[in-house]
Amino acid sequence: MPTILGALHPEATTLWQAEPSAESAALSALTAQWLSWLLPTNGVPSVSEPVLRAWVSRWQAESAAAYHLLPFSAAGARELLRAWCGLPDAAISYPEYQALSQLEECPLPLPVEWVAQAKQQWDDELRAQVAAAPAGTEAGLAAAAWWGQTRAAIRHADLTPAALDVVLRYLDEQPPVLSDDLLRALRGSLPAAEYTRLQKLLPPPEPTALPTEPEAVLRWVTDEYLPYRAWQAEQEHNPQAAATARTHALAFGEWLLGTYPAQLTGATHPYQQLYWTQSTRIKPQHANEVVVWVIADGLGWNDARLLARLVHELSHGNVAATQATPCFGLLPTITKFTKDPVRAGLPYQQLQLHQAQFKAEADSDVRDSQDPVSRARQLQGGQMLVWKPLQPDEAYHEKGELSVVRRSVRGILRNLAETIVDITRAVPRAHALRVLLTTDHGRMLGPCTREIPVPDGFEAHGRVAYRLGAGPAPELSPDIHWLDPNTWFNLPGWVGVVRDERSFRVCRPDGSQASGADNFSHGGIWPEEVVVPWLCLGRQVVPARISGSAAGRTRVGATGPVTLQLTHHGDHPVQVRRLVLAWPTTGTVRELSAAGTVWGKQTTTLTLSLADWPTGQRIGSAEVSIVVEQADGQELTFPLINQLSTDEFQTQQVDLLGDL
Repeated sequence: MPTILGALHPEATTLWQAEPSAESAALSALTAQWLSWLLPTNGVPSVSEPVLRAWVSRWQAESAAAYHLLPFSAAGARELLRAWCGLPDAAISYPEYQALSQLEECPLPLPVEWVAQAKQQWDDELRAQVAAAPAGTEAGLAAAAWWGQTRAAIRHADLTPAALDVVLRYLDEQPPVLSDDLLRALRGSLPAAEYTRLQKLLPPPEPTALPTEPEAVLRWVTDEYLPYRAWQAEQEHNPQAAATARTHALAFGEWLLGTYPAQLTGATHPYQQLYWTQSTRIKPQHANEVVVWVIADGLGWNDARLLARLVHELSHGNVAATQATPCFGLLPTITKFTKDPVRAGLPYQQLQLHQAQFKAEADSDVRDSQDPVSRARQLQGGQMLVWKPLQPDEAYHEKGELSVVRRSVRGILRNLAETIVDITRAVPRAHALRVLLTTDHGRMLGPCTREIPVPDGFEAHGRVAYRLGAGPAPELSPDIHWLDPNTWFNLPGWVGVVRDERSFRVCRPDGSQASGADNFSHGGIWPEEVVVPWLCLGRQVVPARISGSAAGRTRVGATGPVTLQLTHHGDHPVQVRRLVLAWPTTGTVRELSAAGTVWGKQTTTLTLSLADWPTGQRIGSAEVSIVVEQADGQELTFPLINQLSTDEFQTQQVDLLGDL
């Protein structure tokens, strides 16, 4: 029979010679070849039909689905192909749909006009489904439902990006539709860069109530407050989000004022910046070590970790952050009161008693106008280089629209990263190298206005007014927190900080005071001004690599434990952020939040809770991965061995009978 068909239709000889099989791969290849042969024709020629039906019957003997997968008309072939790919409104019968379910994804190329027509129809369907959502249903949830239905029907590689483009264009037009539900539904199909872009548009969770212990407060600032505040600062017309951020910032300020004098100004705890700047910690630890200490002016927590990521990128992975510790900086948060104290490891007032010694030690520090790279080439083992660039503070103080300043700062951070990389290359490889990165103060993440009058007898800078000598107590003000020098032992005189996000006016030479914009200001006691970074970077760091498994067994629909065994093959600790269960064929993703430290060269066990446990077949087919965060804030994903299973109802019944 193949010989006869080869003579009648030699263009499809490979098709006629295929051996009948019920395997999905064989049926898929058969259907693809049949449609490729039939679509350009007017259908099966009458002279060939008897032989072709006899040939088809051989396949039917192996799989009844073959009867429905091999149409004899060109129109039937076209509709079957449309249905196989997942195009909307394909005109085929239910038995044909059942037969198609036995096939793998369609490998045939699609006409461009089919994809364009599908996008238009999907766009109409999406809009209609969102508009028809019951009252009280979020638009994002309705859109997520539409995506789930559409994605499940698609069985062609070209159609998922096309359908995704429909959703993204709709979101560009209707930003409020974006929600956690929709982003979660889309995640399995989104490119990483697009997912990151959309994630930034969503409001992070509102921070929880402020804890009371210093270590917990620092975690609250970096993990809860700063993500929300950074998002809110870019929302130009969202007064509710601004009020939320202000409420949490004011609560932090109240806590800080009650805690700082007694707990935060010393050098005995890792949550204090001066703890890290003590000479015993910053100086080389052995004769072959070289230390480069960078004190970048006005470098906040988020910027510091971005800078570390840029260093890693520009060094092609040779230099990486090994430690990132948030800590409480000194008050008030302006250079005059913080830079020298940070360099000396002493509070401001104590430093005044040791000025001669400090100036001698700091005399060789590399200033902003000097080249740290050429000096790094001269370093010997046991020596330290201190570089004090005035950036990114100067860039933040430039006048301009917020977006322009932010863009400029990103460029400045890249320049700083290039210099740090050049420094690491200049230090001879024979020496161990430790790069320390910190700042003198943080800064506000968004706009400020100069509205608060400067009290008589005081100087002002940004969000702080101060007097360097003794004097009477200033008048109380609802806008200002006054710091009494008798309590705040590191201050020479009274200091006032603005409570909310405003700044002090600027004093003119004629005695008048100017108002206006003061974006990205500092000097106050909002979290982003006070919590500062302490990072350590090293050369030739063994990169993070996690291997392990996720195991657990629970009844369908119940909540059960998932046990993670994680082995870290790198040198330095990483933070576990979430466990991901993904089903690529449907684009479905489930995430479980996780928290824990996986130390370098160690195996760690963590237990998470998974609700609504999937069926055995579904959970067994999941691709399992773990997401960890490095010291520089970059997230990495590693696959895990899936050892998850389900106690199905039948298994439970057998076990019960066995007990009887």
